[in-house]
Amino acid sequence: MRILRRIFTLLTICGCLRPSSWTSPSKKFLYNVYVICVMLVIHSFVLSQILDLVFIVDNQDDFSDNFYMTLAMIVTCFKMYGLLMTRENIDDLVDTLRSEPFMPMDIEETAIRTRFDKTADCLKGSGNFLFKICITSSTYIDRWNTKAYMILIESCIVWICTMSFFTDFGSRKLTFRAWLPFDYSSAVMFTFVYAHQAFSAAMCCLLNVACDSLFSGLLVHIYCQFEILGHRLRNIQRNEHNSVKQCARHHNHIYKFATMVNDEFKVIVFIQFLTSTSTVCFDLYRLTQKNKGSEIVEILFYASCTLMQIFYYCWYGNEVKMKSLEVRDMVFESDWTSLNNKTKKILIMIMTRAAVPIEFTSLYLVSVNLESFKVLLKTSYSAYNLLQHSQ
Repeated sequence: MRILRRIFTLLTICGCLRPSSWTSPSKKFLYNVYVICVMLVIHSFVLSQILDLVFIVDNQDDFSDNFYMTLAMIVTCFKMYGLLMTRENIDDLVDTLRSEPFMPMDIEETAIRTRFDKTADCLKGSGNFLFKICITSSTYIDRWNTKAYMILIESCIVWICTMSFFTDFGSRKLTFRAWLPFDYSSAVMFTFVYAHQAFSAAMCCLLNVACDSLFSGLLVHIYCQFEILGHRLRNIQRNEHNSVKQCARHHNHIYKFATMVNDEFKVIVFIQFLTSTSTVCFDLYRLTQKNKGSEIVEILFYASCTLMQIFYYCWYGNEVKMKSLEVRDMVFESDWTSLNNKTKKILIMIMTRAAVPIEFTSLYLVSVNLESFKVLLKTSYSAYNLLQHSQ
């Protein structure tokens, strides 16, 4: 089974990861051309928004209408750069999950990753049960979680573009503020620019979904490895000193793998935290300035997607942290009383290591957990109040 197959398909569509089967020089060249085209489309859109800030915006309301989207597009470009620069490392991470000691060694361990596939109809359970459904099956996470997240993000852009088409297209008003070095008042040129903005926005959403889902998908697999480790600890038999050593080695490799994932995404997560705080602040400010119902719905929709992006990171980071603390309980659930003293010392080493949980951080400054998400909400609201009082 290929790990995170649909997420890698999204990365391929976004121009961040060439298909593994495209090994011939001609196919490599074609994909490189495609990557350049995607970058030109996205960067031209971002540049037009930045130039609007420089040449056209002259008041606070226009600035807030432009800045929230420009900031999101800049972050998208940054994510694309990050994925392009680390794509070989991402391949190494996935290959690591397919190698020993991470691969399931028997039928029971394989079932840990697949047993909840048949329980997809049980989504009405508690949030914790829903998470266990998602994390216990790499196939299910790839199929449902990514789709749900993509539907939410893409629905926001569809809503914005649809409402703009019915309200602004006839009056030759673009969906997003932009400065262009040519006259687009004619029907043909305006349609071209309008379509360019819509396509660029949709592609930026796909890039965000691919990057965020890749990070959360890797965290899901870390959670799954703790499940497999727990199974191995609970099935230790008397005089199986080597199997205990393998469990200690597996536990150590999980921590190393988590460190590798954190190193690859720490800058992206930090930038996402900063931009989410700023975007939510500006969305709250824009919400107080708008009167039309469609504009209010648009702002609320966009703010929800912004919060969902960072909540996506914090939720999975928090669950992995809590799961890493459960290793000590897993050791006690094993038949440790029947083991010799030498083997018990190894279990004590595992418990000592498990006392320090896996903690994902953004540039070692902000922890990726639910507490940080609460701080983000408080900071955004405080910044909003400051902006209101300074108006």
